[in-house]
Amino acid sequence: MRSLKRGLRSFVRHPLANLVVIFLLFVCLTFSLSMLAVRLAADSQVEKVKQSVGNYAELRVSSDYQMQVFLEQRQQDPAKRQAEARKMSEEELLAERARTLVPEELADDFSRQPEVVSYDKVLQTRITLPDIESTQLASLLSLRGGFGPAGASSSGSNSFFFEGNTDGASASDFMRGVKVLVEGSFYTYQDHLRANPVVLVEKTLAEENGLEVGDTVIAEITGAEGRDSELELTVKGIYETVEVEQEGETRDPLAFNPAGSKFYAPLSVVQKLNGTPGFVELGCYYLDSADNCVSLQEAFQNMVVNDTEEGNRYELATDYSDFEVISDPLYKVVRASAIGLAGALAACALIVVLAMAIIVGGRAKELGVLKAIGATDRQVLLQYAAEITCICLVAALLAMGASAAVSQRLGDWLLREDAVVEQELQPGEGMPVMRFLARNLYKEGGRFSAPDSDKPEVKLEVVYRGSLLAYGILIMLGISLLGTAVPVAWINRLQPARVLTME
Repeated sequence: MRSLKRGLRSFVRHPLANLVVIFLLFVCLTFSLSMLAVRLAADSQVEKVKQSVGNYAELRVSSDYQMQVFLEQRQQDPAKRQAEARKMSEEELLAERARTLVPEELADDFSRQPEVVSYDKVLQTRITLPDIESTQLASLLSLRGGFGPAGASSSGSNSFFFEGNTDGASASDFMRGVKVLVEGSFYTYQDHLRANPVVLVEKTLAEENGLEVGDTVIAEITGAEGRDSELELTVKGIYETVEVEQEGETRDPLAFNPAGSKFYAPLSVVQKLNGTPGFVELGCYYLDSADNCVSLQEAFQNMVVNDTEEGNRYELATDYSDFEVISDPLYKVVRASAIGLAGALAACALIVVLAMAIIVGGRAKELGVLKAIGATDRQVLLQYAAEITCICLVAALLAMGASAAVSQRLGDWLLREDAVVEQELQPGEGMPVMRFLARNLYKEGGRFSAPDSDKPEVKLEVVYRGSLLAYGILIMLGISLLGTAVPVAWINRLQPARVLTME
């Protein structure tokens, strides 16, 4: 105890020298704790990003194969193609309609990968409703006689897009908040399993056509004839489109999808209306982590590409590239902060070692006197340990307060140096030509939505959490222990008689 008291008195007796050391340590510790806080914040932000980006994949027919089918159909004479279609059997007709679709069985098999935590199946098509009049304006490309979204030509005001999946509430538009249910209820997974003929209708379209929840509409079944060519659908819910095109912004005409143009129904119902039972357009998969996106790609290569006769027919699209764009600035901040932290800690260690070498070297006679009057090595060491601990404690307390004020600014500066907030379209990008063969991910709104050329803004929230205080205490104890190495070396080689004879 007396050794500790002597250490405290020694700390008070040399205020000027100690203040210089405290100031130098304060600067280095402030920088090191700020860098540590930034690193922890960047790591935390990366984990948050992983929860929503980089964890999505979809199995679909590849763009190259779709282009191949498109070119083949373009080169054929329409009359000849229709004549050949009349000679086809039902199986051949189904195979022809499903050339650009994915077998539902394949989508289900792929969902059994261990990385997949949930999945959905999607089919989008155009269906004719004879008794319903559309309120939408035709897109520019449709007015020119071209192809509409998904490559289907506009066929009048009674033709509507239908989107089918296994659960209405999990449809991309509703999950993103682009559309909101205002009346009735969503169709459920049981509706899909039982093929219940229910549908969700847009509010404006429902009002213009006098439709309410519980009313029925007639839909024509593709390829069917006679009494089996129509299906009666019951309106189960009415939704409202809340996405509004901002004034002054331009949209791709092929992605133009105003309110009133789309119906939502159970997947099995849309498959029946499209005449493609057992086929889907997309298999959508959510992974347990973005870290497993690469392994899922490898599983896809083994399961799909290598085991099919047409290896280029299917592709697995993911949003991992978006994760890389968003997280890359954060990873750069992590690396920069780690380098800064290591440099600041090295500076702290150097300051402590040099300061203690000067302090102990200047008190060699004091050490000799203490040893001569019977002080043990342990007592002398405790005295200097108490003194260096006081120095480090004062510097650490001041540094903790200062780092809380500067950490956010330092993090913003590091992020601003590395972050890429916006990516401009390169020449030729965003052109409407064959846009339906280069679709967006269904998670982002599907192939009928306009692409967003703005990359998400990366933000770094540096929170001064309790763990940082614990790290600060550990750093203080570490440099304090390092500082005691100097008096240990002096004590071991000190000879009291020789020191006392020195003038």
